[in-house]
Amino acid sequence: MRRAVLVWAAAYGGVRIWLATGHAPAWKLPGSDLFIPNWVAAVGCLVTALAVITIRPRLLWVLAAGWAAAAGFILLDVVAAILPGLGIPFDPLGMLSRLGAIAGAVLIGLLARAHQSRATPWPHWISTAGACLAVVGCLTRLGAQAVVGFGQTPFGGNQSVMLFEGGFLLVGTVLPFLLVHPIGRRFPRWMLLLPGFVIGAGMSAYFDVGLIQMIVAVAQGEPIFDDIDLPDSFFWVAVPAYAVWGAGLLAATRGYQFATRKATDSECDLQITQR
Repeated sequence: MRRAVLVWAAAYGGVRIWLATGHAPAWKLPGSDLFIPNWVAAVGCLVTALAVITIRPRLLWVLAAGWAAAAGFILLDVVAAILPGLGIPFDPLGMLSRLGAIAGAVLIGLLARAHQSRATPWPHWISTAGACLAVVGCLTRLGAQAVVGFGQTPFGGNQSVMLFEGGFLLVGTVLPFLLVHPIGRRFPRWMLLLPGFVIGAGMSAYFDVGLIQMIVAVAQGEPIFDDIDLPDSFFWVAVPAYAVWGAGLLAATRGYQFATRKATDSECDLQITQR
């Protein structure tokens, strides 16, 4: 696994350097393909390689989360690919680049788990609080939409919108519930861990950046979103709600990971000794 991460860091670092030296295409999504500049991503690959060589599990976990957050636009890619009727721009090259970052995050996470002999305790109340925050964020977002009217959305009213809203409710209510309730442990771990971490990290990164951009726009006396016919008050409620939702999902998913993980050999030996 260490070799796989080093190969990824070298390959993806080379891609980021290539893009940073004036070879980046015109991305269809705002800004760039990642939330961080190309040179920062290249340095991140170098830091990842050094962390892999020294094997520091905590730093590896941070890097895994960082790469997943940097590729937060992957959420829009998935939605645009599954529901093209929403009209969200779909950029195959950008999606490929973001998938590269996600692949690195997965590899780094697997390496960190393999070298983490003893996990830090994760109180169940934190997971429960995270799940509650996720639901509150979802319901707050729905409340903001109800105030302005469900017909007032950036997308047209069609079947794709209905499917999107269905998935929206599942991620905002059912997924947090399954992450903290014992019934969720009957599911294969990946069915809850994968969407929990990817959606949670992507949502947190995307809307945290969006909130910062809104604050900067107001400080500069510029409109927040002049291309969307919705009041500013809607965004000041909806965007923080999304950010809270994502953070809650991450906390609940982390708790689910601890609750369902298999004991390591060292932990088994300790349990035997205590008996």
